[in-house]
Amino acid sequence: MEKIILNNYYKDFLVYYDKAKKVQSNCNLGGKPYIGSCGDDLIENVTIYDTVERKHAGFQNMLQDLWFGTQAPKYYKWNEERKKRNQTYNEQHKIWRRREWLWIFMFHRITGSGASFEEDHGYRNTVIPYLAELETCEKMEDWVRHNEMPMFTSIGNQIPMFPSKHLWEVLNKSGHSYKTPGKLWISECMTDLVDDTWSWIDGIRKEEERKVTIREIVDFMCEWNKERGMKRFHFQFTATAADLADYFPDVVDPMSHMYYGKNAKESMDMFATKIGNYKKDLYYDYVMEAAVKDTGGAPRDLEDVMCDYIRYVENYIPDSTQKTYEHLDRTKIWNSSSITNHPKGRQKWKLGTTEWIWS
Repeated sequence: MEKIILNNYYKDFLVYYDKAKKVQSNCNLGGKPYIGSCGDDLIENVTIYDTVERKHAGFQNMLQDLWFGTQAPKYYKWNEERKKRNQTYNEQHKIWRRREWLWIFMFHRITGSGASFEEDHGYRNTVIPYLAELETCEKMEDWVRHNEMPMFTSIGNQIPMFPSKHLWEVLNKSGHSYKTPGKLWISECMTDLVDDTWSWIDGIRKEEERKVTIREIVDFMCEWNKERGMKRFHFQFTATAADLADYFPDVVDPMSHMYYGKNAKESMDMFATKIGNYKKDLYYDYVMEAAVKDTGGAPRDLEDVMCDYIRYVENYIPDSTQKTYEHLDRTKIWNSSSITNHPKGRQKWKLGTTEWIWS
């Protein structure tokens, strides 16, 4: 029995995917000019639309450099200072074990992934280059405990506040005075979660002889927090679990479903009609499975592409503090989407009307 009926928005998404894939290969990774690369003015002028694999997205830059060193896919783009730093990462796998790698993945996500729409996207406020000089999780957590430099991308990306003053006092077992819950959790809790996660993964591998899924990892981490009286860090743990699938596909199923964010769900809500009576989460899985079949992509990658697509169909151009896209004429730079009557965002049909939206 049919569970969903896919529509014109979904067909448009597939066209967008093919263009973004071409630009990822030729421009983002290949170094060719963006202008003239795919016949879509928005994609060619705004680089947030140049990726179909999350491992090549800007918020992955720091992790990619660490993991690959001078073999990083975007190494050719970096200035001499960053290339020199990448050279030091060539020995990183000899220094860190898998627990240190998971610690860094989680740290990167807890602190906001260095995300921004600025020139330093993926590196915003990151202190990982300092942590890369340390050999163990314990040394890294102690460095964070005493660090006074900015290390969070934004308030919006930080973890939720702890639910009570009492719990704050219980967790602050070191006697150190913390100004933010993020520093407290990283320094006093995160290493334990890292070790418990690897122990749990090893148990599944041994007892059931299978890879774990992204959702299983997120559930384990969220429950770990809950059992200790803390809120679930669902957003950050989902990104961490997806990182494990990127870099440890031998133990984490890289094709497993993940938990889908608000923007991806907004895209999927447009893609199809739900047929029958079943839970909405299943609807999202059915749409994702169709996209996997039609693109060959993995759910963790397609989730990110769908987040980009909702911006694409709305003709979104970021307004950044560095005025990265200030030179673009917003009356002339448009997508080439087949959807010409989308009701939200910056749209051609709104030009000259009171409904005009600039960004």
